[in-house]
Amino acid sequence: MKLSLAVALALGTVCAGTAFGDTIDFRGPNVTLGHSQVYNPGPNSVTAYAFGGSNLLYAKNQGGSEHGLGIARNSDNEITSTTFIQLDLANISGPFSFLIGSTQNVEGFHLCFSNTLGVLGGCGDFPDPGSDPFTTPNFITGDEFVSIQADGSGTVLLDGLTTADAPEPSSLLLLGTGIVGAAGVVRRKLAA
Repeated sequence: MKLSLAVALALGTVCAGTAFGDTIDFRGPNVTLGHSQVYNPGPNSVTAYAFGGSNLLYAKNQGGSEHGLGIARNSDNEITSTTFIQLDLANISGPFSFLIGSTQNVEGFHLCFSNTLGVLGGCGDFPDPGSDPFTTPNFITGDEFVSIQADGSGTVLLDGLTTADAPEPSSLLLLGTGIVGAAGVVRRKLAA
């Protein structure tokens, strides 16, 4: 009977669900925004900031991969090598990835990580994304800010941000209960 309980708890742990990750869509109706914009209001909110050029964000939607967040009054209202969009990811925990649009003709970009607003920090390069739009690998960082900047003479757009699945609190509770139950059964069998 006790072994049955431990098996049931273990199965409940394995079958428990996970919370789905959030996807933040930065597409817009072809409109100039302010210097900053809050997306996904709530516990997983992200604030985007424009730096360089007009210092104003532009929500672009022109079909194909020509949609996402750029810098207003820049080349095609997109992110260039002299401008960048910085995201405050303080409310995001766990892995995340980006969808970068308008990467045709080998238009590469940099992802930069920093703990200071307005400072690029250390950058990783994506010189030849190979697809348009391009999905980055998942990242986990201890830095609060992540910036997107085009490299060379190309221009890109920030299309989306996706957070990876995270366990629900009930799943963690089931896992802990299953482990405690299994440990109790093993302890009793060893004592016998």
